[in-house]
Amino acid sequence: MSIGTIYTHDPNPRSTAILAVAKAQGVKLDVIIHDKKNEKSHDQLLRVNPLGQVPVFVAANGYILTECVPIALYITSLSDTTTLLGSSRRDYYDILKWMSLANYDLLPAIGALILPLIGDRPQVRKNTEDCLQALYTDCRTLNNQLSKTMYLIGDNLTLADLFTVGTMVHGVMVFHKLWDTRYPRMMEWFHEIYEMPMFKEVAGDLHLLDMPLPFPTPPEEI
Repeated sequence: MSIGTIYTHDPNPRSTAILAVAKAQGVKLDVIIHDKKNEKSHDQLLRVNPLGQVPVFVAANGYILTECVPIALYITSLSDTTTLLGSSRRDYYDILKWMSLANYDLLPAIGALILPLIGDRPQVRKNTEDCLQALYTDCRTLNNQLSKTMYLIGDNLTLADLFTVGTMVHGVMVFHKLWDTRYPRMMEWFHEIYEMPMFKEVAGDLHLLDMPLPFPTPPEEI
């Protein structure tokens, strides 16, 4: 029996980890793919989220939860035996820290740089230079952390890993050659998480693009 419905796009980097965790933990979700160009589909979304943003979770009892981070935490917490939320209060807040970085800093920078390449307009206020600076700083931060630990939270897989990798997919598709050289530990971790059956069954095959980057290469210290 379904516990509720999730509204999302296909693909949607903010929903991948949610759907992967739900499937792995045996949590049944009905999925509605929102089409922003379809008036009926958009009206349906607006009824549950006036902001018109996805993902949105609507529980079977009518409870509505918006924003991807709390939705991911809620779905994961439905399992009494999950280890994906860490083993301590400190782990939990560290998970929240990395998810926030991925959602509010890393993903917007990736989107602002990549969406114009495919003819879409990013909904961000940063210019290209700011986005590049944020992107390379975030990648360096991840690479440094993962040079010290196997996963983002010590030596155990958590929701932070799954969620962050989900937000990075389109970035890896475009920047993989540069990132393989500059951030090797981050890329090793990315591919390990991506190839996990629970993740790949939702995300599908990873398609790396062979294209020149219309952006300046970052200096070594970035």
